Amino acid sequence: MEFKDILGNEKAKEILLKSLKNKTVLHSYMFIGNEGIGKKLIANQFAKMILCENFNSQNLTECGKCKSCIEFVGDNNPDFVYIEPDGKTIKIEQIREMQNKIIEKPINSSKKVYLINDADLMTKEAQNCLLKTLEEPPEYIVIILIVSNESKMLTTIKSRCMKLQFQKIDDDKLNEYMKSTYGMENVSKNILKLCDGSIRKSY
Repeated sequence: MEFKDILGNEKAKEILLKSLKNKTVLHSYMFIGNEGIGKKLIANQFAKMILCENFNSQNLTECGKCKSCIEFVGDNNPDFVYIEPDGKTIKIEQIREMQNKIIEKPINSSKKVYLINDADLMTKEAQNCLLKTLEEPPEYIVIILIVSNESKMLTTIKSRCMKLQFQKIDDDKLNEYMKSTYGMENVSKNILKLCDGSIRKSY
């Protein structure tokens, strides 16, 4: 999958691609927006491109053949770590475990990427713990926080991340997606209204 295959949020994708092209990828990002609008998909693809050993900065595509790309597709890339809630929250123990591993240098790539999904479900203790890493990240670290409710994040964390606001998917694009994916010829306005710009709600 490439960015062009992911519906919507062209501006966010453009910003991320530009950072890859100019080799100006930052240490920390916060992807903010409603659930089901592609934040995690885009974060995963961004991570894959960051970690590609032969990334083409002209065509802005990963090679798909290097060890990093192959292991990424197989969900066993040692330089990519995915963190999600343990139960209803992300606990301080999870962030401490991350910090113990973060000091280990990358194995395949020049970077390591940590993707924290539903980061707004981190406890205050976990957020304060994470803050220490965001203040002094190793040079090879990229941390991506996926957030639905920005108000739950500490101001000190928000100030240390590049914030990208993700928008709802346009009805026209949702309409095309549902036609091509589910074979629906006539998607009603009511169905589109229920989806509320979210691909996840169309399932």
